[in-house]
Amino acid sequence: MAKKASTDPIVELNHEQGSLEGVLHLPKSKSMVNRALLLAALFPQITLSGMSTSKDSDYLDWALKAFNETDLFIGAGGTTLRFAMAYWAVQPDAQVVLRGTDALNKRPISAFVDALNALGAHITYLETQNRAPVQITGRPMRGGSYHMGHVESSQFITALMLIAPTFQEGLHLTWDSAPSQPYLMMTAALLRNAGFEVELTRKSVRVPAGQRPVKTELHMEPDWSAVAFWCQAVALSEGAKLQLPGFTEDSLQGDSRVVHYFEPLGVKHTFTEEGLTLEKRPYLPPGELIYNLIGEPDLAQALVLTMITLRIPFEVNGLSTLVGKETDRIQSLVDIAHAFGVHLQSTPSSVRCTSYPSAFIRPSKPFDSLEDHRVAMSLAPLSLRGPVSIKNPEVVSKSYPEFWDHWSLVTSR
Repeated sequence: MAKKASTDPIVELNHEQGSLEGVLHLPKSKSMVNRALLLAALFPQITLSGMSTSKDSDYLDWALKAFNETDLFIGAGGTTLRFAMAYWAVQPDAQVVLRGTDALNKRPISAFVDALNALGAHITYLETQNRAPVQITGRPMRGGSYHMGHVESSQFITALMLIAPTFQEGLHLTWDSAPSQPYLMMTAALLRNAGFEVELTRKSVRVPAGQRPVKTELHMEPDWSAVAFWCQAVALSEGAKLQLPGFTEDSLQGDSRVVHYFEPLGVKHTFTEEGLTLEKRPYLPPGELIYNLIGEPDLAQALVLTMITLRIPFEVNGLSTLVGKETDRIQSLVDIAHAFGVHLQSTPSSVRCTSYPSAFIRPSKPFDSLEDHRVAMSLAPLSLRGPVSIKNPEVVSKSYPEFWDHWSLVTSR
């Protein structure tokens, strides 16, 4: 159970015994909500069925409505910054500065700014070249054709897709490579649900000019990326049965693959009319597991730490985007493994472990969440095998503010 005063920067999680049980209503997917918020801000015919409780979505919702502000602080969310940039770029006569936390201001945006400006926007850097804060002078954008080369973040493409219906010449965007393709598929699906024609391939997208949306309410799903940490908890538990209402097998989120990734680790999943049920089941430890998470990199923290804890040799590829997240998540995994005496081999796009020590070291000091919500949440299930302390646990509010309440609920029985 979590023991934490409201002013205490450290959460101490004790070794829990017994089974995990509970019904958890997970927050709406901030990935879906943020896309829908941008569409709804551009087109009043579009509404969304629910709102994410994440801090990132709160910041974006505010930034899209801040017409009386000229200098907007938008927190720590990469999606928030990139979507707000796209929105204000197409607002005629707008004069807006967008800035975030120090960590956000260091995240890459230059390729995105170059694309926006080439398509008709007017965006300049205020302090450091290729980094936020940025100055935006809004105006109608011409659009047209543009080639992006090797794209660092699928959010660049997504943001352009979402504002493309406002372009005078529509959008024909091409690229050589792009990570997280399922997120582009989600964006295309939401645009189509709103009545727009979209042609998406693995290396291009076309949104014709002159389109208007239909009046529609976009359905917001609960967050599949958050399910990863409950799969992790089930895999590391002595027994578990967790019910997650609202999830369906047919999802727009690529992270829904998480239940299949955790099957070899002893996690059974069942869909019912109410939603998703996760249960602990007996399993034979695999000799080695190999994953490619190029489409679902947000699942890496939970999956890798589970395999380390279970002493399963593994290799996980497709992690190139993790270096530029809230923290370098690959290095974070290396450091956490090292704290337990495990050597994790890493490259800029992969992690690998082939052998384990005879006994794990017990960490002597709290883990730093590194201002990263997924780092904090992936550390919590480790307490099912021994005490864990985590600095700055409130960082989970970035995507899942209810996480610690839910953790207490399922571990206090």
